[in-house]
Amino acid sequence: MKLNKKYSIKEIADLYDCQLAGNHAASFDSVSSLINSKPNSISFLSDSSHMKLLDNTNLSCVITTPELSTNISIPMIITDNPQFIFSKIIRENIDFKEYCFFDASKNTNVTKGDSCLISANVAIGDNVKIGNNVTIYPNTTIYNNCEIGDRVIIHAGSVIGSDGFGLIKQNNVWIKIPHIGNVVIGNDVEIGANTTIDRATIDSTVISDNVKIDNLVHIAHNVQIGKNTAIAACVGIAGSTIIGGNCTIGGGSGINGHIEICDNVHIHGMTMVTKSINKPGMYASGTTVEPVSSWRKNQARFKELDALARNIKNEKNKTGDV
Repeated sequence: MKLNKKYSIKEIADLYDCQLAGNHAASFDSVSSLINSKPNSISFLSDSSHMKLLDNTNLSCVITTPELSTNISIPMIITDNPQFIFSKIIRENIDFKEYCFFDASKNTNVTKGDSCLISANVAIGDNVKIGNNVTIYPNTTIYNNCEIGDRVIIHAGSVIGSDGFGLIKQNNVWIKIPHIGNVVIGNDVEIGANTTIDRATIDSTVISDNVKIDNLVHIAHNVQIGKNTAIAACVGIAGSTIIGGNCTIGGGSGINGHIEICDNVHIHGMTMVTKSINKPGMYASGTTVEPVSSWRKNQARFKELDALARNIKNEKNKTGDV
């Protein structure tokens, strides 16, 4: 995203009471993500696991923490809360109407392909691109800057491009992170009724070709879903997760944020995925239904499993049976 003017890192450091390292005259005129860095731009780094993204970066400078700054060579702004400073730079340089407010009766720069069927009460924002043979059912909302491929079906009540649930705590208060990205939907995608797909923080939330999504699914900001993946109803996918191609996700499953799921993974219904899956196959979690009387007894035993395992290990150590 282009900013309203060019900033020097000294100007930002003085404005927000931060420290500097490297060339104090370094400047930037745009913001970008670490993974999709642009020349003359600034981003932030607050997690050491992302350090490798700076190896071949195009960034002019970065906002980071005192702990991480010792391993960074490019010019930097140093603060205890890099994402907060980064968000303030964005917030003071954008017109929120460009991203989330629009008058559907006066939308501008909307392109629609041939043979589209768009129902009553569909709200389409500015700078939206819609491909050929697209069907959009009533009461759907498509926010500004989103892109929809050919032969896409979007069922009633869906929301494409809403704000992600991006928050950061500063002085024990939750601060909203601006979301200036978009949603890109490939060809032959079907999106069920009342499904919500949030726009990315900076880049794009991506739904690839031939993905099929059931009703009442939530796909958070920055998520990427590979080709031919099918997602059943009531699934929740947290932000910045990457799901491969040819996957299936059973109804009611929950998928943690900032993880990766490889191609050809099949997740059973009501599964909670808390970490990356790097090997194709079938995965499940949770317990099956049983009468409440036995469930209560088993639940009480479940709380004792750790102590029981420790006792067994101690007994094995005593007998030398290890």
